[in-house]
Amino acid sequence: MQPVAQRIQSSLFDEPTSNLCETIQEINAELLVRARSMPEFANRVFIFGEGPQGARVALVGESPGPPDVASGKPFNGPTGEMLDRILNSIGLQRRNCYLTNTVKLISSGQELTPELSSFFTPYLHRELAVIRPEIVIALGNTPARALLATKKAISQLRGEFYDYQQIRIMPTFNPAYLLRDPSKKREVWEDLKKVRSFLASPASQR
Repeated sequence: MQPVAQRIQSSLFDEPTSNLCETIQEINAELLVRARSMPEFANRVFIFGEGPQGARVALVGESPGPPDVASGKPFNGPTGEMLDRILNSIGLQRRNCYLTNTVKLISSGQELTPELSSFFTPYLHRELAVIRPEIVIALGNTPARALLATKKAISQLRGEFYDYQQIRIMPTFNPAYLLRDPSKKREVWEDLKKVRSFLASPASQR
C-alpha cells in the first residue's frame, strides 16, 4: 500500500475540473466519496462551507475545529466569536458571507501538512467558482498558500490584495491565531479596513 502522503498526492493526477453548472452540494458529495475511499479519512468528521451563493465576501479558514462538530457548520466557539467581531468591525455579518475552510475535516494544527491541503485544494477552487464572491478573505497560511500557489508565510502576504480568477484575495491572520496572540489584532484591523474600502468603492458594486 502506498504511504498516506503519496496516496493523497496521487489523487491530484485525476484532479476534478471545474464545471460551471455544478452545485456546492455536488462538489461536497464528490469530495466525500473520494475521501471515504481513503482509509485515513474513513472515520473522520467533515465540515463543509455555508452561506449564500453569490455572497460578495467569502472567508476561507484553515480547517474546522472541535466546536464545529455539534452544529456541523464552520467557525464556532471562541474562534467563531472572534470572527464575528472581525466582521462586525467593518459592517459585515456572517449570514451575508460564505464561510468555508481549505481542509474540510476536523484536524489539529499539526495535521495541516502540504499533502493534506493538496487533496482538498481542488475542491476549494471549485467551491469558489460556484460562489463567485467579489473578495475572499484568506484566514491564515493554509488558505493563502492554497489560493495563491505560494510558499510565503501569512506574515509576508497579509495586508495586500491579490488577484485570483477575477476575484480579489486579502490574506490576513486566522481568528484562532488572534486568540493566541492578541497583539496581531491591529494588523488584522488594518487589513480589514482595506476590505471595507474595496467593498464601498464604485468599482466593486454589482
